Amino acid sequence: MRKYFLILLLLPFTLSAQIGGRAGFQALNLTSNPRTAALSGSAVSLADGDLSQFFENPAILDSVAEKDLFLHINPYFADVSILSAAYRFDIKRVQGFAVGVNYINYGDFQLTDESGQNLGSFGARDYVLALGKAHQLGPVTLGVNLKFINNAIDSYSSSAFAADLGGIFRVNKNWTFGMVISNMGFVVSGNSPTRAHIPLDVSIGTSFKPEYMPLRFTVTSVNLTERNFSISDDEAGRTNSGLDKALRRVHLGAELLLSNHFQLLFGYHHKRKQELRLESLGGGAGFSYGLMLKIKQIQLRFSRATFHAAGGTSFISLQTNLNEFKKIL
Repeated sequence: MRKYFLILLLLPFTLSAQIGGRAGFQALNLTSNPRTAALSGSAVSLADGDLSQFFENPAILDSVAEKDLFLHINPYFADVSILSAAYRFDIKRVQGFAVGVNYINYGDFQLTDESGQNLGSFGARDYVLALGKAHQLGPVTLGVNLKFINNAIDSYSSSAFAADLGGIFRVNKNWTFGMVISNMGFVVSGNSPTRAHIPLDVSIGTSFKPEYMPLRFTVTSVNLTERNFSISDDEAGRTNSGLDKALRRVHLGAELLLSNHFQLLFGYHHKRKQELRLESLGGGAGFSYGLMLKIKQIQLRFSRATFHAAGGTSFISLQTNLNEFKKIL
């Protein structure tokens, strides 16, 4: 059965991607849950019952209980806000389905003519609807997300269909590998002034917990099909060594497992640090942290990611099981 995972590993090398910065539908690139945010923004190998990770890798759904519900809010920057929700369900005897939505509201903007005269206001928003399914084959689980993506600015809008293909390989209970080919799809409509492209991405990662340590480490490599993944190497104060370029594709995270009801999380995002820090001041850019607190049947998560010396953004979520939730009411 490991041959299925081998096929998934080889598939990315047959794909090509848009060069960074030229793709549209950027809502697909935003973090959709606090756990991933705390672990530096990307984690595709965590398959331990956390429904929020289905947005990262649909193959994790085999570890999620039926009727699990996930809700998330992220007051991003300025007036931008991000809302996410997911629900795990079965259809008769077929198990492993989930449905989810990511909604981004960019707020209201002032509308003016060529002379600057105020003509009112307009709004902008994006949303992504996802339907996921996972199927276990021994130590390997394969999953797929089918997604409908729509973005709109005033009277302009674009829509697309895409799919994520993911896999999880369990070496043992403390060590997993994950891989995801994200956003394989096509634009179906659009009247935007510029043509939008779907940001294809390939990520590979691993999560492991040393047997006698209360720590779980997660390492994820992203954008494996892109050659020009970083901004100009000539920027003052930025290094351009081969090691630096390699680290820009790596997300590092760790979870301190104090108990089943309380955990602390930390992450480091090298690309974010290098590209968003000031020349003489880092300001914590690239670092993230968070916590998990479980009270009865409700799992609460909070995390904060620092993007710049000017500040960062917070992520808040809860997850519960509707069957178990009814028992405590």
